[in-house]
Amino acid sequence: MKNILFLFILFIFASCITQKKQFILNATSKTVSIKEGDKLYKDIWTISPEVELDEFVPHKFNGNKKVSFISNIDTLTFNVNPNNTYDFTILYNDVKAFTRINTDTLKEASIPSKNILEYYYNNKNRIFLIDTIPFELGTDNQIHITGKINKSDSLNVIFDTGANAIVIVSKLIGDKVNLKLDGNTLNNGSDGTKTVETSSSNKLEIGNLNWDNVELLSIDFQNPNFDGVLGWIAFENKIVEIDYENKLLIIHKSMQTVPKGFSKIDTKMIGGIPYIKGTITIENKISSGWFEYDTGYDSSFSLSQKFASENGLNGVLKKIGSSTSLGSTGIKWKATDYILPKLQIGEFKLFNVPLSIDEKDPKGIENNNILGNNLLKRFNAIIDLKNFEIYLKPNNLYNLNYKK
Repeated sequence: MKNILFLFILFIFASCITQKKQFILNATSKTVSIKEGDKLYKDIWTISPEVELDEFVPHKFNGNKKVSFISNIDTLTFNVNPNNTYDFTILYNDVKAFTRINTDTLKEASIPSKNILEYYYNNKNRIFLIDTIPFELGTDNQIHITGKINKSDSLNVIFDTGANAIVIVSKLIGDKVNLKLDGNTLNNGSDGTKTVETSSSNKLEIGNLNWDNVELLSIDFQNPNFDGVLGWIAFENKIVEIDYENKLLIIHKSMQTVPKGFSKIDTKMIGGIPYIKGTITIENKISSGWFEYDTGYDSSFSLSQKFASENGLNGVLKKIGSSTSLGSTGIKWKATDYILPKLQIGEFKLFNVPLSIDEKDPKGIENNNILGNNLLKRFNAIIDLKNFEIYLKPNNLYNLNYKK
């Protein structure tokens, strides 16, 4: 009898230990953010219930550090040490996805390491909490700034939140800009995917700010009104304020210097590009989605045929015309133009917004729903590239008529 009682107590004790080890992360969205120490990777992980055991390998470290999996409704944090495993379950809409953090130091990290671009001043002893870059808001609605590449003459560069790279127009190489093409990469544009040549180890200058070891993509834009594209990665881990009223990009090192009065907008990174959540209203029909925040797109609002079909938008609005768009691959895509009665972004409501719906979608390009700068310029913006969050505030262009 004593032996039976002892075994029963041992069983209860073992059950308690087992229960303590059953870590669960609840989620209703299929993408999950991961935080390693102080570094947040927004929407980097896709829940995969079909995989027997989905493994995440952190970057190599000494001692211990915290690794958090952050869903849209829950957070699970582990204090991890090298050469250990930490198992847990992601419960995605009542479907289980078995997941493991593996800190084996011989394994490659799941998220590739890359060099973060950091700028420095002409006077390297200077220390500033903010930096300002003047810009011109062109008749094309784009943000034009002046810069130099490899000691070139002044170049006209557009600041493009829809780009996670820095680009030089191909025809300028060897003419206005000296550089060596020594690689290639796959470039995803709104009009498709194409392999382009790249150049490593270049110097970029904008005002008194300097970047070294810059990789440039060479893209053969057709008749562009700019010489290059400055993607958001130039200010990674910083906070960019776009002040359209004073025509300034203001770069903050922390949120402490950011002005008040801005409203936080639901934001997520998709394919390395920021998207914000919006809601379309046509009569009594409401459709919500994630729309690319793209200051490099000169129009107002563009929807993919996929989004239009899934939300029953085809043939609902009165056609007012047609248009073509041309992206970085040089392929023209046709669209039908409408006037959207209402678009809501956070607490802000915009009425009678020009809208283009693509006739068909480029192969391999997902989430091709874009808010362009003819609309975005109506809001001063705070773009937190540390935590990938966007804040908006209407400015004096808010009620301006839309350019055709």
